[in-house]
Amino acid sequence: MFSGESASGNPCGVLELDSWLSDEELQEITCKAGLPVTSFVMKDNGKFHIRWFSMDGEINLCGHGSLGAGAAIISKYKLDSVLFSSKYGNLSIAKKSGVYTLELPSWKGETCAVPSEISDLTVDAIEAFSTRDLVLVLPSIESVRSFKPDDMRFKQLSNYHALIVTAANGENGYVLRYFAPKIGISEDLATGSAQCSLSPYWFEKLNSDSLQVHQLSSSGGYFGVRRISDDSIVLLANATLREIEI
Repeated sequence: MFSGESASGNPCGVLELDSWLSDEELQEITCKAGLPVTSFVMKDNGKFHIRWFSMDGEINLCGHGSLGAGAAIISKYKLDSVLFSSKYGNLSIAKKSGVYTLELPSWKGETCAVPSEISDLTVDAIEAFSTRDLVLVLPSIESVRSFKPDDMRFKQLSNYHALIVTAANGENGYVLRYFAPKIGISEDLATGSAQCSLSPYWFEKLNSDSLQVHQLSSSGGYFGVRRISDDSIVLLANATLREIEI
């Protein structure tokens, strides 16, 4: 998911269920699949419901897992779009002209201090703000690329789901890296939900409602992101489907 422009994206598993299994069974399937995230989908009274699990447990919102599930359901049922219901709100995925769109919430950040646990790792941060995640704005693309993570200390950031480092990429986009060791993801490959935190900030900084995003992970991730309203954004991305056995 989220591939393109020399970025191979982020894999996820998708399994459609007739009824919900226990959390323990869902976790066991996730571990057998061996992918960063597995999305579980159930259809009930014509509505699709979704949950996401990483190798360490259930997670509260997963962009690439939602896109993967949406692509799979759209293909299976020959739909133009699908709406997923989750504990954390509704997610709409659509396909048009070979490109998938995923609508996500927009989270306004609050300026904060860099936590003392990681202050020595982030001496070049020019700004810090928080949403569900802790975001550090760095001065350049190279400073994001060369950032040295420390999983043990990141796990001590109890108030945050993940740590994101980001920088502007010219006037039309931004770059990022995303670290979530508390949920078993040392560094994520391509993270849709990170844009809920990042895009509102960069829309304002770059004075644009449409931006290009590159995630500087080992495989790379690529997104287009647009502002719909103060409360929502839409991601534009590519997805490739293939069947696997577990």
